[in-house]
Amino acid sequence: MTIQLINQKITNWLLNTWKPTFFQLGLARILFCLGFFIFGIPQFIGISSLELAFFDPPPGVSQLIGPITSGNFWWTFDLVLRIIFVSMLVGFRTKESSIIFGLLLLFGFTYSYSYGKIDHNIFPVIFPLIMAFTNWGGALSIDSLKNKNTKIKPKGWPLTYLSFLLGWGYFTAGLPKLIGGWLDLSYSTTAGFILRRFYSGAEPLYLNEMFVKINNLFIYKSLDYSTLLFELGFIITIFWSALFLRAVGMAALFHLGVLLTVNIPFTLHVLVLLPYIIYFYFENKPQLSETAQLYFIRNKKVFLTAFLLLAVIIISGYYPRPFPIHRHTILFIVCIPSVFMILPESARLYFNKKTSRLFTKK
Repeated sequence: MTIQLINQKITNWLLNTWKPTFFQLGLARILFCLGFFIFGIPQFIGISSLELAFFDPPPGVSQLIGPITSGNFWWTFDLVLRIIFVSMLVGFRTKESSIIFGLLLLFGFTYSYSYGKIDHNIFPVIFPLIMAFTNWGGALSIDSLKNKNTKIKPKGWPLTYLSFLLGWGYFTAGLPKLIGGWLDLSYSTTAGFILRRFYSGAEPLYLNEMFVKINNLFIYKSLDYSTLLFELGFIITIFWSALFLRAVGMAALFHLGVLLTVNIPFTLHVLVLLPYIIYFYFENKPQLSETAQLYFIRNKKVFLTAFLLLAVIIISGYYPRPFPIHRHTILFIVCIPSVFMILPESARLYFNKKTSRLFTKK
């Protein structure tokens, strides 16, 4: 196989694996932002009160600039972050606001990590940076109301790139487990996580206490091996969209299982799976994008009013809680529908047949 043929196959994989519509991308943008808002937009004002003795930055921008201790700076930073977030949510200058929001998060978390607190949230941070290049402001957005340029098309290559990053992320999570003893038949690391979480003093939630009472090494080793198989094998699926969608369904259920058994939520991470979950549900309904955009235009006053209210709520930092929404609710809402993604093809075709009636013009 020549280098030219290899390059051609890579280019074809990158450009033609995913064919999203503006509606799919716009819906992913709104749901991602709403989930991010419910979970809690990061606030970095606390950095100003941290002791400088703990400032030990890794190589990067925080090491180059040095500590920033001004409370006014971080208050202004949080305000700008919210304004840019609102701009991305409502789809105003969507590409630019998505890039700036991701860069602001990178800057803020770089300083937060420089004081020793490190979270596993890199994917939600880089997600807006990647999705900015899909033109996900092409529908359900202010940009789509004022933009008459029909040459702008939805791009699928960022979804291919994101799929590679997800695959690589899961692989690098599974490899240390593989070489770190997860194959050892004499004990189960999953059982250790479950027990440690239960006896950590935190309130046991969901199925954590039930799994603590299971005294069966075979069951726990099955969980060990299933985790290894999933994390190491995920990257193989990125070359076939149909297979990758099933892997995404498994990923969502995997994170739901981790929450139920170990009480460890990867809430923001599952929001990154939204474009693929939405793609699965709407890939055979290309006409829906135009229909949804027409409905959005006809009712633009209602949507713009809703956008304005959300903007005021988010920028002011006011979180109305007449009906409190637990952070874990986001994970359940995203993950439970993904069960259809791992069902047999016959079940999927039956589901598509039933749901297609909802979008058929009478």
